[in-house]
Amino acid sequence: MKKLFVILTHDVDWSKKGPEIKHILARRNRFTEDIIKKVIHNNYNPYYNIPEIMDIEEKHGVRSTFFFRPQYDDGLSISAYKDDIKTLIKGGWEIAAHLNSVKTLEEIKSEKETVENIARISIKGCRVHYLRVNINDYEKICKAGFIYDSSLKNSKTQIVIDDMNYKIIHNVIVFPITIMDAYLFTYMKVTEDKIVNVIERTIDLAINNNMKVVTILWHVASLKMRGGHAYPKIIEYLSSRDDVTLARAIDIVRIIKEGII
Repeated sequence: MKKLFVILTHDVDWSKKGPEIKHILARRNRFTEDIIKKVIHNNYNPYYNIPEIMDIEEKHGVRSTFFFRPQYDDGLSISAYKDDIKTLIKGGWEIAAHLNSVKTLEEIKSEKETVENIARISIKGCRVHYLRVNINDYEKICKAGFIYDSSLKNSKTQIVIDDMNYKIIHNVIVFPITIMDAYLFTYMKVTEDKIVNVIERTIDLAINNNMKVVTILWHVASLKMRGGHAYPKIIEYLSSRDDVTLARAIDIVRIIKEGII
């Protein structure tokens, strides 16, 4: 039987405080009215869903990779997530860096160190915020000490083979993003009830074309949104397939280095 590795990843795009209420209300059509009421009356942050994602994955005995930004747009730093990061690491999840900028080697090194100082471990992987990366940036990413990255995305409108497997660029193992939640909901216009069908077709496409790796990005902020609710069903479906192994990015890095794939 052909075997496919599926890397599960989550970007933590917002500070732990979350966006201002007016930001959420401007996008209220993305949420149920119950969520909106909690936002208005209880100052609830529907973008903070790390414990919920952990629970979903724990139920199926799988682990994923979380990408944390060193500094957030509201001025708060990753330090607010210190307890979450400690819990994730203790539970077997992977912490990676969600880089704000890769313009200079100094910036990349500084952001890597910021995440490492909070996580208290060596950080091996990164993803650039808004996927703002080009091929030439990988030389700097390598020199900064990262061994893998997951920032490339070739197509916003369809699932393509070019967004599967991995590439090695300037000695960095690069995992293209095969499926991103935001693109499913916008460019691809996939409704929530059809998301698992898209996942199924993607897995079959990968296996039928002898691909070995598929990478999924499901943002932490999207879990309470319309469409984002599908994540538990995605994990349930993927866990049910004997030809799929769910993994963290660092797990696949090790397999690649061992020459298994």
